[in-house]
Amino acid sequence: MRWWPEISSLLSSFELDFHLLADGDIPLARQVTEHLTQVGPGVYDAVAGIGGDGTHSVILNALMALRQSVDGFRLPPYAFIPMGTGNDIAKSLGIRTRDERFAADVRRAVAAIRYGADYRMDLGIVNGLYFADAVTIGLDSYILRERNYQKKWLAHVPILRNLIQGRLLYTLCSGLPMMRHRALQCRIEVDDRLWYSGRCVNLVVNNSRIYAGEFDFSANAFANDGKLDLVLFNDTNDYLARYLLSMRNTPSRIRKWSEELSKLSSQVQARRVVLTLSGPEGAQCDGEVLAPASVFEIGVEPGAIAIKTPVEPV
Repeated sequence: MRWWPEISSLLSSFELDFHLLADGDIPLARQVTEHLTQVGPGVYDAVAGIGGDGTHSVILNALMALRQSVDGFRLPPYAFIPMGTGNDIAKSLGIRTRDERFAADVRRAVAAIRYGADYRMDLGIVNGLYFADAVTIGLDSYILRERNYQKKWLAHVPILRNLIQGRLLYTLCSGLPMMRHRALQCRIEVDDRLWYSGRCVNLVVNNSRIYAGEFDFSANAFANDGKLDLVLFNDTNDYLARYLLSMRNTPSRIRKWSEELSKLSSQVQARRVVLTLSGPEGAQCDGEVLAPASVFEIGVEPGAIAIKTPVEPV
């Protein structure tokens, strides 16, 4: 909310009429569905989310639920104003961010509401929940849980709270989960065919291009191709090597080594995935923790929602 005065000023400068939903006592999904149901379809030309990937996921799920529950409800295009730690979706769309100080691109993000190009974006679905960015099952979800725990603890220490945040906090929270996490045996079916059977330390299922803020695992990942991109990590060494070589700002020649080092079965594109594990495993969806499960059914809805992508020059 500390950025709202700047954002509202920009909205006004583009001669946009707007209504803000920001009641901290009411769940965001409920605010979205109740307000749009009350005003009816066709009132708004766009819906813009202000927040990180988790916030955008909540709003998109609310919009999809509204579409399913109200006959003939036409979803307005969606625009991303990134305010999170990773901002994977925004980065995948070419919106630059600087952790929580994203002044570099706030104008382009807001301008996209009025002038943005129309783009039909796929949405993934895991166990009935929509996701725009990614689902991760395994080690990464445990790192996220550790980060959430430490973030709550740091909130009570003002000096450390301001020093340790964003990517630094994620990095510091990686050590213990790596030592404690144990791989499970898994079976992965891709488009109704067995693709892999064996150890699984971590599985990333991407819809958008950028993952965890800084990583680009596949040059062929697009959010409008009707496919999801799977990256499987068999052990911790493979996990560390692939992450180091897949940093999005690493020179392309060095990043190419990631593809050469990866095993043949470690990466694939799919429309439908069924992951069966030897025991319950933690998961995260668009940066939010999911309950551990032994079976994950993951699919994709091609062109599920229209979004606005920036056209204003950088």
